Amino acid sequence: MTSISTCLDRIWGGVFKETRMHFGPAKRKYIQHRVHDPICGNVPSKGDTGYYCGGTATYYVLIPEDMLRPSAAAFVAKLISHEYGHHVQHWTHILDYEAVEGDATTRRATADLLSRRLELQAECFAGVALKAMRSEDLAWRQFRDLYVGITDDPWAHDHGRQSTRLKWLEKGHRSGRAGACDTWSASKREVT
Repeated sequence: MTSISTCLDRIWGGVFKETRMHFGPAKRKYIQHRVHDPICGNVPSKGDTGYYCGGTATYYVLIPEDMLRPSAAAFVAKLISHEYGHHVQHWTHILDYEAVEGDATTRRATADLLSRRLELQAECFAGVALKAMRSEDLAWRQFRDLYVGITDDPWAHDHGRQSTRLKWLEKGHRSGRAGACDTWSASKREVT
């Protein structure tokens, strides 16, 4: 987990350096139960495995004992890369666009759409990073398999369907460029 995170520091640090933008590595916490972040509160959300807090520039990855096995390497690498994607959004001020105003019904639908755009972009950024890592140990099939067989997904409304998440992960991986991850100008049907 530490080597993946250090690799992500180099990958994204290089991208920011090329664009002459300021960047700082993410703080990271690998935990085995929910913890309290001084700004974001109890993290991650119940039932979730990762969380990024922009206020402290820290990502949290919940790793239960069974995820410490070699067979979970693809899941852990993708999870860390996704949460780091939120750190990239933090440094580019993309996370600032999550606030929603309006009546309760409009707020919920709009908030879910904005959340899906953020989450799918982070998924695409994960694909970019995974390509840059060029892991010899993990075949791309192992990452694709993470999206198969999930029928009851409680996060689909604000993270996107499994098939949509896979589409954006693959888009980032194929291109190898963060510029391919523009979920903001994508149509609503592309971010379902």
